[in-house]
Amino acid sequence: MKRASRWRLARVGMIVALTLVLGVLVPSLSGSAPAVAATDGQMVYPSSGNIQSKVGDGCRGNYRAHEGIDITGGAFIPIVAAYDGVVKTRTYHSGYGNYVDIEHPGGYVTRYAHMNAPGFFAPGTRVTRGQQIGIVGKTGATSAYHLHFEVRLNGAVYTSINGGFTCLSNVTVGNFIPLVFPGLGSGPGSTVSSADYTGDDKSDLLVVAGNGDLRLRAGTGTGGFQSASTPFAGWGATRRHVTRSDFNGDSKADLFAARADGILEFYAGTGAGGFQAVTTPGDGWFDMLHVTSGADFTGDGRQDVLGVASDGVMTVYPGNGTGRFGGPYTVVGTGWQGFLYVVGGDFGNDGRGDILGVADTGDLYYYPGVAGGFGAARMVGGGWLEVTAVTGGVDYDGDDRADLLGRSRAGELFLYSGNGAGGFSKRTLVSSDWADQLAIR
Repeated sequence: MKRASRWRLARVGMIVALTLVLGVLVPSLSGSAPAVAATDGQMVYPSSGNIQSKVGDGCRGNYRAHEGIDITGGAFIPIVAAYDGVVKTRTYHSGYGNYVDIEHPGGYVTRYAHMNAPGFFAPGTRVTRGQQIGIVGKTGATSAYHLHFEVRLNGAVYTSINGGFTCLSNVTVGNFIPLVFPGLGSGPGSTVSSADYTGDDKSDLLVVAGNGDLRLRAGTGTGGFQSASTPFAGWGATRRHVTRSDFNGDSKADLFAARADGILEFYAGTGAGGFQAVTTPGDGWFDMLHVTSGADFTGDGRQDVLGVASDGVMTVYPGNGTGRFGGPYTVVGTGWQGFLYVVGGDFGNDGRGDILGVADTGDLYYYPGVAGGFGAARMVGGGWLEVTAVTGGVDYDGDDRADLLGRSRAGELFLYSGNGAGGFSKRTLVSSDWADQLAIR
């Protein structure tokens, strides 16, 4: 492939920036989202009652080793979701009792503990702000009816939640919490689900082996991968652009592949390492230069697909949340024939789909997702001509930030740990035996 000039790369960045200013790049499709979807980043009080404890504060002028807000009320008071998201956990713990975790855009997770019974919805269910998810109880390590409400950001206790509550005051379920949650807006709510094929809330990896078989390597959640299973055989010469996504919105990873006759195949994941029967949502995809997915690029809360045609035109194909494409298809830029690899994901950790592209100069560029499109490019690395395969856009190492995987010419697979701002904090060797893989997704 002809090497891209610095002028071509600058031109791509200028096109993205100029079209964003002129309002041409990816018109907002948020009007197609359900009317109840929350996009303003404002959480609501999850229950009614009196504030008896906050994070590290016993509300009596005393310190308390406590990681959430205690809202004390009577039995059977409703508990609602504080914001749109995906139920991540529904289980029992000796301390928390019956509790539910909900994953939200921007790296936020809310916990609702001491419920009188298991939550109403199973893991993987999408819920909306204000939707009832359970009832106040006194299960676990407590003797009084109350809701323990916790907020975490990127895995750490979000102590700023204290600013939305006043000790010994009363709150009413469904009213807005007077607090700004940076990065909380619209979005899919999970960077793991688009690559979690086994249902353990860890990102997995698809590879096309040297013999052409499609293999699944389950992730360990700490940056490594387990031994392979083989969902399909004989894909080496018959498919390309194997792409992962949660395209039907069930928090189970799905699979796209372009067949040699141009047909785009969609395989919905079962969540147990397998796939449902194939459907064919489109055609003309085999000759694409790049296909990537695994993020919401339009801002409507559904994961989409990006395709780069042979002439370098990049188009967003919006998902409708049911395993099919919605509309309209929208051109988001030109000049992308100068890139060796294009990877989509929420690298900015704000609920919006971003792009990382490896140019044929070896430079790595980050295009942040913004309202209505993508922001101007920022170079975040160099020396990537030595890499022979790139994938990512999901969390492989368990820190709730999207990472990259890159294979060297020597067959070494490296993990580039994302920093949540479009860059990377470190590189770690995963293993040295990846040379014979035809594709890594």
